[in-house]
Order: sequence, then structure tokens, then C-alpha cells
Amino acid sequence: MNNKDPFGGVQGESESNSPSPFKIDKEEALKEIKKSLNAWDHKIIKKKSFLQRLREKNKLNNDEILKAVHWEYSKKSKNYVNVHLFWSKKIIRSLANVPLKQVRVALNGLKAFYSQISSIKPDLSNPDILACYNLTAQNYNLPTKNITLKNDIEVDILDPFAGVQGENLDIIFNDLSKDKLKALDELNFSIEHFDQIDKIKAKKEKKFLKKPKNYSLSYKTSTNYFNIYLFWAGTLIKSVERVSKQRARVALVSLRGFINSISTQKPDLKDPTIKLMYEASIIKNKPKSKYVELLASDQGGYSYWSYKTHRWISGRFDKKNKKFVPPKKDL
Repeated sequence: MNNKDPFGGVQGESESNSPSPFKIDKEEALKEIKKSLNAWDHKIIKKKSFLQRLREKNKLNNDEILKAVHWEYSKKSKNYVNVHLFWSKKIIRSLANVPLKQVRVALNGLKAFYSQISSIKPDLSNPDILACYNLTAQNYNLPTKNITLKNDIEVDILDPFAGVQGENLDIIFNDLSKDKLKALDELNFSIEHFDQIDKIKAKKEKKFLKKPKNYSLSYKTSTNYFNIYLFWAGTLIKSVERVSKQRARVALVSLRGFINSISTQKPDLKDPTIKLMYEASIIKNKPKSKYVELLASDQGGYSYWSYKTHRWISGRFDKKNKKFVPPKKDL
């Protein structure tokens, strides 16, 4: 009797015909980046109507929605995302704090990067491709490569993230930017409040019962004239009085545009108004603490205002060693 084949005649690939481990990892990388792109698009479609979201969601399976190995939200802000170069089940390197609008560009850059890697003869002069190659080699106990480029050779390096740059959130979220966000929130509310000024109290939304920060009635018995205020860091910087109703909204919108235009990284301190606002930020954000060491230098502490990054720089207490660590200088 002939023995029956327990595998039903199925044969495995010969070693010479089977794909290389590097080719397998490339195929997996392309699968994973597709899932990551779909997962990102799923986040974006939440802004669409219920039916649109339902249709889009039905196109995705749970794996595509839940497993996004190429991106994750920054721990510092949901307005930024960390994007990863992922290969052979491991992160090679990351691009930290990518703005939301640039995330898809970076993910598409990764897709193009994976697609352009040759699985037969990869360009190991590219440090990222070399890192991918060596990770595959390590995972399969194969010899790794050690290639060093000479500094005087000019080469075009394929960027996995398509030129997208992450941002330094320690600088972005400086004290000046915090005050700017607060000022814009107050202005947006003031404009909304102004737009329903003629509604009787019974018809107003509950939130509009709160007084606006950036305008008030010039005359208690009339809604024809208004005083407009520029507030920043809890300080009244400038005001204009008895503005007609037709021009009051123009002034409020113009005020919002002015604040929007202020660079929190490179404020124009030659502008007298911006300089007043800048000084208000310094005063408002001055460290307050029961510990003398954390106070400003003019109060006997070690904290100082940085004109480079526009924020107060403070030291910290090392709980383990029970001692104060002063801040680094010239930050």
C-alpha cells in the first residue's frame, strides 16, 4: 500500500526559489503602512456626517482601525503626532511632534520609501535603508553590514518622511504662545457674543450670559456704541471707545487678525503694542512658589526669563537626592 501524504501533496518552496527575509520584511512594511494610512483616514472622517462615517467605516476592518504602528499622538499635545519608520516589527527611528496637517504627507512618504527599496540590491548607502537591512539580518541571524559614507561625497538621500519636520514643543508651547491661545479664545467668544447682542435674554444661549472680555457698551441704555479692548495675559493693553455698531465688529475681527499674526517664536518687539503685550506675559507667567529657589532671580530665586524661547526657565527639586537642581543657563 502506498503511504498517503499527510500534507495532501502540498510542497514548500525550495530555498533557492523562496523570497529573502529582506523581501518579506519589505512586503510586511507595505502592508502595515497601508493599515496606518487607513487608520489615520478613519480618524479624519469623524468630522463627516454620520452616514459618511458609516460608509467609510464599513470599508475598514478592525485591524486597519486599531493597529497603526506608524503613528501615535504626541504625549504633549493631541495637535501633534509622532510618526515612525517601522521595519521588521520594530521602530527604526521616529519623527516627533508632526502637525496634524502634515501627518498624511509623512505617512505617504513612508509608503514611497518602502516601495522604492530594492529587495534584491538595496541602496545601503542610505542610512535608513541600512538600518532596515541590518534589523532584518539580526532577526534572521544573518551577517550585518557596516557602511560609512565619506563626508565629502554629496549624495541625494531618500527621506522616509518626505521632507516633513517635527517641531520642538518646548518652544512652541512657550509662555507667549499660551497667552496668545487664551487671547484668541476670549476674542472668538467676544465676536460670537457680539453677533447675538440684540437677542433678548430669554432667547440667548446659556454661555452668552457670561460677559465678553473684549467689548462693552459705551452707554448702558444703548447698543449702538461700544468700547473695544485689547486684553493680553490678563492685562488691558489698549482700548478704543464709542465705536459705532457697524464698525465695532470690524474692530473685533481686526483685533483677532492682529493677535493671530503675532509670532510666538520671533515676536516683533520693535512694535510698541507687541512689546507691551510681551512685558505683560513676562509679569503674568512669573513663577510663584513657596520655595524660594523656584522664584525669579529678582526675588532671590534661580528662575529667569528666556528671550530666546520666550518663557520662564526654572530649576527643579531632585526628590531622590533631596536637593535643588538649578536651571541650565542661556536656554
